[in-house]
Amino acid sequence: MGRRIVLAGTLLVALLGAPRPSDAGLLEIIWEMSGPQLIGSGAGCLYTFQLQKQECRIGGIFLLPESQKPTNPHGPFLVLSGSGFFSTPRDSKTQEYGWFDANMVAFEPGVLAFSKVGSPTSWRLGHGAGVSYGLLFGENFRRFDKFAVSIIPIEASRGKWILGVKFRIYPNGFTDDEFGFGPRVSFNRPAEFTWGGTISYLIR
Repeated sequence: MGRRIVLAGTLLVALLGAPRPSDAGLLEIIWEMSGPQLIGSGAGCLYTFQLQKQECRIGGIFLLPESQKPTNPHGPFLVLSGSGFFSTPRDSKTQEYGWFDANMVAFEPGVLAFSKVGSPTSWRLGHGAGVSYGLLFGENFRRFDKFAVSIIPIEASRGKWILGVKFRIYPNGFTDDEFGFGPRVSFNRPAEFTWGGTISYLIR
C-alpha cells in the first residue's frame, strides 16, 4: 500500500509539473486498448511558431493574459505537453486489472488549430495532431515504452467547459505479456488504435 501511495504521489507531481496540450485537461480517459483502461491528466502550453506562449492549462486551468492574445486566434499553434495516467479496475478482454496496476507518463508534442473562434459565450472548435511517447510501468511488469500518433478530431468549448475526443495510433500495439501476464516476448506486435475523451474547466 505504501508503495502505491508513493507511486500516486509521483504521478501527481508529474501531472502538475509536466507540460500538457490544450486537447486535454482536468481529466482524460483512454477507453479502449489491449490492456488496462487508463485515466489521468496533465499540463501544457500553446505557442505560436515564433515561440510566443499563448495559452496554458494545468489540470484544466487556462492562463492567458489579455496582452498575450494571438494576432491570429485560429492558429495553427505548437503544443508542448506531458501527461500521466494510471489504470482503473476495468478489465480488458483477457486480463483483470486494478487501480495503479499499470501507469504511464507521456510526452505529447503536436499542432493545434481552431476552425471556429467566437466570444466566451459562443462555441470554439479546435482540431490537432501530434505524437505521443509514453513510458509504462507497474509493480508486476518491467517498464517499457510506446510510440503513437495522436489525433484530436474535435475539441469544443463554450463558456468554462471544454470537451474533446482524442485518438492514438500505436504502430506497435499492446499484448498481455508486456503487463506481466506470462513471459515477455519480443516480436512486432500488430498496430493498435485507441480512443478516449477529455474534459476541462476554464479559469481566466
